[in-house]
Amino acid sequence: MGYTKVTISTPNDLLIALSAFAAANNWTVLAEGDDLAIDGSSAIDGKRLVIRSPGGKTFAHFRSANGMKIFPSQNADGEKDYLYGLGLTCSTEFTEFPASGRWYDQVGVTRTTGSEPIGVGIPLHKSQEYNVYFNHVADPSELLLVSAELFPGVFQHIAVGETYKIGSWTGGTIYSASRNSANMFVTTMTQAAVEATSGHLFAVNAKANTFLRANIDSAPLRTPEVLWAGAGPSGEADAGYTGKRLALPVFGANVAGAAWQPNIPHYRYLQSQSADDTGRNVNTLNCISVNLPLAVYVLRDPDGLANFSQCGYVPGLYFISTRNVSAGGTYNINYPSSGDVFQAFPHTSRGGVMGYDGFSVKQ
Repeated sequence: MGYTKVTISTPNDLLIALSAFAAANNWTVLAEGDDLAIDGSSAIDGKRLVIRSPGGKTFAHFRSANGMKIFPSQNADGEKDYLYGLGLTCSTEFTEFPASGRWYDQVGVTRTTGSEPIGVGIPLHKSQEYNVYFNHVADPSELLLVSAELFPGVFQHIAVGETYKIGSWTGGTIYSASRNSANMFVTTMTQAAVEATSGHLFAVNAKANTFLRANIDSAPLRTPEVLWAGAGPSGEADAGYTGKRLALPVFGANVAGAAWQPNIPHYRYLQSQSADDTGRNVNTLNCISVNLPLAVYVLRDPDGLANFSQCGYVPGLYFISTRNVSAGGTYNINYPSSGDVFQAFPHTSRGGVMGYDGFSVKQ
């Protein structure tokens, strides 16, 4: 189906709209309602939403933030008026009433090497109307995408779905957002602050904001077990290191040339090199930007050899340059006869910190 556009004004509004959109696209709502603060104060400070994919393999846990942090460790020392947003983590099973009472306390939840639950998130306005775009991909596999337009032409994205697999392997849930859970809040809600601290969606970033559920070699046999791979560097707590690394062909800032750069085919040389660079995936003669697939790679044992194997693709999303398209616009590919329509988005804004790096999503 095509995208759905709504106007919302609070994080709770967004969660409610997401629940309705997911249910309309055959995702099962397992839990929805008010949730208690994680600090033990017994105060209701947000809403919780748990949805399961149509195939039953993905359990996505969303939580709205309304002035308080929602994950164990977050950069949340700023003004409380800016501690607003939407968080997401995923698990291998669902427990409606976890013993701790905390929404993220689930079996097989994404964790750091220190066993701390982590995930991804986006900042949102405390109370201000803005547009949100919902997208759903069902073929070749499931994906839900939420794109919040916090300022005109400035976006934050959060997505969850299932990898279009190559071969047969245990796992498949993949999720991403403009930020990871440790860094999801801003110190002030301005366009400059939002752009300066965001990462590319479904990409390798210095602070991992894309995670994949996969049994990789002996990782599940370690103590503690490693069930998730993260698209970032190893060993850094707030970078979301899970114990296994994930790689995708889009690189965020400060990745290319770093000692930990994954040695995979990548698009860094095609991406914008600065705010005013349109990138190499664009033709100014006929306005073409090619849909480039987002392959998914995992680090194999032994980790020290830094060998990655491709395991699949992100379904329905492609890397593009947004030089010749409008944010949120829809376009035919192979125009005019194909009938295949894609919606285009910048990772944050066109000509912003990330230049013209963007993505298209299948309609």
